[in-house]
Parts: sequence; structure tokens; C-alpha cells
Amino acid sequence: MKFSVIHAGEVDDIVREMRGILVDVRPREQYCIHHYKNAISCPYEEMERWICRFPRRCVLVLYCEHGSTSLLAARRLAEQGYRVYTVAGGIRAMEKNFGIDCGSERNSWN
Repeated sequence: MKFSVIHAGEVDDIVREMRGILVDVRPREQYCIHHYKNAISCPYEEMERWICRFPRRCVLVLYCEHGSTSLLAARRLAEQGYRVYTVAGGIRAMEKNFGIDCGSERNSWN
């Protein structure tokens, strides 16, 4: 299965229209400093622990700091049959287009 690379401006539409789950794959410390609204924290380093919590039928929208780590995660998830999107440019690109929460809400699957 393949994954798709999307632009920051497409995130909300994909999450809304496809009922996607927005996943921040950065280290938890970075997520706590700032993250995109409604994102859950699933650090790439802990992927083996959280991957089984998502049914394969769900749509996952991944982001990291600049886009490279989420690309690695997307590749792994797609190989396992997940429908995955990754945000080109990561949260830095999202910051240019949208506001982000400053860690006030913490959604984490650990």
C-alpha cells in the first residue's frame, strides 16, 4: 500500500472529510511545547508500542518537525496496510498556514 504526501493546507480537509486521525510523531517533549490542534502524540521512537492501537481501516495524517520523520513513519505504516498521509514540511509548514496549540491539551497514546 502507498502513502500520500500532502501540503499543510490540506490537513484540515483530509482530517474532516476522511475522518482522519492527526498524529504528531515528534518526541513527546516537542509535542508538549507546541502541537497542531487535536493532534495526538505518538512518538516515532515508540512506534512499535502504539501502532497496534489504530485499526487498519482508519486514515492517519502524520507530521513531525520538518517532514522527514513522518515520511519514515508513513512508509512503515503503509507497508503494514494503513492508509496514511504525511505533511510535507511538517509542523513548520503548518505553522505558516495555521495556528497551533501551545501544549494546553495533551492527547497521548502511550
